[in-house]
Amino acid sequence: MPVGLNLYVIREAKDAAGDFFRSVQRQHDHYQGIWIASPEGKVLSSLKTVKPDGTTFVPDTTEAWTNAVLLAIDDGIKAFGPVAPRRVKRTDPLPFRGYGYRTDGSVVLAVADRWMPDSGVEGVPNDPAHKATASFDSFTLTNAEWATLAPPKTGAGQEWTVPETTARKFCALLSTGDKIFRDPKEVTAMRIAGKVQAVENGIAYLSFDGHIAGKHVGTASEGRKGQPLSSEAKLIGGVGAYDTERGRMLSLTFIFDGRFRNYPPYDNPASRYGAVVEWRHTR
Repeated sequence: MPVGLNLYVIREAKDAAGDFFRSVQRQHDHYQGIWIASPEGKVLSSLKTVKPDGTTFVPDTTEAWTNAVLLAIDDGIKAFGPVAPRRVKRTDPLPFRGYGYRTDGSVVLAVADRWMPDSGVEGVPNDPAHKATASFDSFTLTNAEWATLAPPKTGAGQEWTVPETTARKFCALLSTGDKIFRDPKEVTAMRIAGKVQAVENGIAYLSFDGHIAGKHVGTASEGRKGQPLSSEAKLIGGVGAYDTERGRMLSLTFIFDGRFRNYPPYDNPASRYGAVVEWRHTR
């Protein structure tokens, strides 16, 4: 079972998962990389990002990375021994992400974001590093928080402002790839406002506008103690549909245009990114 871990979090975790990781790290001592371990916690093989002589292992091509990972997997399989095919029922590893309601009425909004290359926008670098593939995330709104995205009144032209506690939860879209913004308390400015554009056949069609901004101060475990980075995003397109007869949301889609300022000295100019937040009543 492949598992991606946040090194800054797992190495400080005071639970069984943290103990397991620290045991694995002691057996094959390196800062970060890939470890392959048995269910009992024995390390079978690993892919190091730092060589024994202290130099960094950085394959210069995708093919080199792929070969190195496959070699580590092969070594792990050999150390484990014969493996019989598993007979398991296929399941959804991320149930409710971007659709439906959980048993407690909460919803999981899907997030997709991507660095955007320069398209003639002043001050935005045209750097190949900003042409990466999309990354994916999600965040949860409680039943009560989710209700605040629906119109209090469903007549055409009705307007409302989403409460701050709900708007802060959208902090997940402020970072791309490396998920830095996880704490709503790091949000420094936010506003999400909705409007009922029209009502047809019992369906209220909604529009939204707003913005969100945040600031993160690096920690010692991140190797950035006291250093700030920031991000801000404008909601350039927000739409939704609300069933007025059943009193429930049917869909929601938010599109953001963002600017991310990394730790100094990489904070100027800001890097541009785009983010989409979406949910549907049915998959």
